[in-house]
Amino acid sequence: MNAQTRTFLLCVALAMPAAAQNVVVGSQAVLSGSISFNTTPPYTLVDVSHPANADGTLTSASVGWISKSCTGAFKIKFLRPSSTAELTSFTVVAERGPFTAVAGRNQLSLTPPVAVKQGDLIAVTSLVSAAACGSPHGWTQTNAAILQLNGDVSAGTFNGVEFRGYTLAARATDTSNVLEGVIPAVGSTAGAAGSFFRTSLQIACPGGGTCTGQLVFHPAGVPSSPADQAIPYTVGAAAVSYTDLVATMGKSGLGTLDVVSNNGFPPLVTARIYNDQGASGTSGFTEEMIRPADVLHPGDTAVLLTPADLTNFRVNVGVRTLSSSATVEVQYGFRSASSLDFPANTFEQFSLAGFGDTAPVENEQIFVSVVSGDLVIYQTVTDNKTNDSSIAFARRQ
Repeated sequence: MNAQTRTFLLCVALAMPAAAQNVVVGSQAVLSGSISFNTTPPYTLVDVSHPANADGTLTSASVGWISKSCTGAFKIKFLRPSSTAELTSFTVVAERGPFTAVAGRNQLSLTPPVAVKQGDLIAVTSLVSAAACGSPHGWTQTNAAILQLNGDVSAGTFNGVEFRGYTLAARATDTSNVLEGVIPAVGSTAGAAGSFFRTSLQIACPGGGTCTGQLVFHPAGVPSSPADQAIPYTVGAAAVSYTDLVATMGKSGLGTLDVVSNNGFPPLVTARIYNDQGASGTSGFTEEMIRPADVLHPGDTAVLLTPADLTNFRVNVGVRTLSSSATVEVQYGFRSASSLDFPANTFEQFSLAGFGDTAPVENEQIFVSVVSGDLVIYQTVTDNKTNDSSIAFARRQ
């Protein structure tokens, strides 16, 4: 690993924005390239890439610890940068601990809760030597960085050892139930041209340990409700799979899926939407979980493309909103734009003509500009003869 000592000048705005579904600071991304730390204690590790996404009160935290277990091993700190434009100096607005470290995953309650402001950072102070007790855990992550500061800090400057390309395994949230992501479209339903589409799903816990939480199904066309069908999950490294998730949940039709964790550690989730042809097999596409940080936000512009053949292929456009209502401007080609409004916590699917233009044409760009709210927009293209289908998500340009 490459480490550099310098004053750290990373704009907070460089970090991925996050939707206001939960108040979250830090990350529990589990990727390849595990990293441990071997520095004379005490030392403080700061996640400079995942600031608090909103003002709020944090009640739960999770910290990864590597190698060994030890009592009184670490503290959790919350740092407030003096500038929202650059990380130059900071004060510690709260700390909790010391906590006993268990090798692996540590789920913690923040008592009393911690009030943070948007842009605050999470840090872990190690009070023990790696040889005797292990160290905090990190993982490789593109466009992320950990900053190591000497001491059990209370204030100072961001002048330390930089580990660029890594993220700290530490996160705090305003509730133990966290929306980790959505599978925008799921279903167990008859389609056009004799098709029947189902949703298979695999869920596992990356990086070892156990992930727990709920999968929640929301029917299309109506706002989500606390009464919507949910099933719990408890998974380890070996994936749990469902061949027809919606039917397993006792439901049918088209809808959307929330993936919620309740122990601080997000699961790995992959879905497949497929046309069930019985003895003739299946055809379909993979649909990845979309995390709140990766949805479209106000000010984003995205582009979809109509297929080259609108006679032999049919097209649907799906929209999934999060915790706030959303407004988008939609323009087909270079014709006049239309404004579309979508209620909060709702999933809807439209025909291509019903989404924003009654007369779409082939090989045409569809420009989508987000005026307000956070949402996912996708387009599916299905062969009218074989019912084979594909999906494309509107990504920010």
